[in-house]
Amino acid sequence: MDRKRILVAGGSIGGLTTALLLRDLGYDVEVFERSSAALEERGTGIVVLPITERYFTERGGEDNRVSLELSDWTYVDQTGAVIAAEADHFRFSGWSTIYQALLAEFDPARYHLRSEMVGFDQYPDGVTLRLGDGRRIDGDLLICADGLASTARTLLLPEVQPKYAGYVAWRAITPEADLSPETQALLRDAMVYQVLERSHILAYAIPDPDGRTEPGQRIINSVWYRNYPQGGPFESLMIGVDGRRRTGTMPPGTIRAEFLDEMWLAADDLLAPQLREIVAACREPLIQAIFDLETPQMVFGRVCLLGDAAFALRPHVAAGQAKACADAWSLRSALVEVDHDVDGALALWEGRQLTLGRTASARTQAMGHRSQVTGTMTPGDPTWKFGLWEPGN
Repeated sequence: MDRKRILVAGGSIGGLTTALLLRDLGYDVEVFERSSAALEERGTGIVVLPITERYFTERGGEDNRVSLELSDWTYVDQTGAVIAAEADHFRFSGWSTIYQALLAEFDPARYHLRSEMVGFDQYPDGVTLRLGDGRRIDGDLLICADGLASTARTLLLPEVQPKYAGYVAWRAITPEADLSPETQALLRDAMVYQVLERSHILAYAIPDPDGRTEPGQRIINSVWYRNYPQGGPFESLMIGVDGRRRTGTMPPGTIRAEFLDEMWLAADDLLAPQLREIVAACREPLIQAIFDLETPQMVFGRVCLLGDAAFALRPHVAAGQAKACADAWSLRSALVEVDHDVDGALALWEGRQLTLGRTASARTQAMGHRSQVTGTMTPGDPTWKFGLWEPGN
């Protein structure tokens, strides 16, 4: 095949997975990331579905994993008593752990920081990427993995905008060693849920920054979904201590004291003792606003949208990163199937990934509605199992 040049705008997990897979197929791949330094997401643990770490397991098997396994899915009530539990074998990691492992596999000379996409120009069999510093880069295909606030999607589909779902996730991390023996015992081998009135919280262990996975050395990640109606409550929440209004994420250290105090008081009133301890131990949590986003189209000539740039999935199925990685693997497969005909591969790929995105999005929205609106989430409900294609898968 001709050694086609692939440009990837966005150097996060989805963009890096795409870049590595296409590089391994023999393509000339470069990644353009707008940040000035390697990315970091503090306080963000993720459930690692098989597709998310497939790049590592296919190359090195079980010994090449970048996650840890927990054997149980446990529900507790407000007293901390276990009210439902079953054996499960989901895997967990930190966002930064996955990202750094992928980044280490890619040529740093082809991963360009301070390279913000501001536009592109297309012609019949190629595309020119325009960067904020004036550079223009020619390629055969531009893959836009530039996230929920995608510049590419805004240019291509200005009418498609993220829609706030009415609630946020309070995310916190704390060293496992800082917790009481009773809380450590509950979390040793289990992911722990508590279902509240139109709310729920979960907590689980992830590797520490050095990759250690032994009990007592790990990090405990918690995610508490709380309702803040569109308008005044949400708008006020997203104004930080610096007076700046943020749209999607309030990083650690930016949340105003009045909202921190209210959250900790609510934790005292509502949460099981073990979960209350985890939440209270983190003095600088972050807030992630929950959005829905669906595009009607992912391919535009020699430009395509990937991951959150095309579909933003609510976190309940743990498939945000998995969807981006599935997009990457599906594109690789499509290129191989049509003998590396770029246009043919994009047509094949788009149909598959639009179907997957719509199905997964509908499922996550229904789950969020049950948890946060109708209050009909039930402890032990098997339909709440993580999975991109279906519960448990």
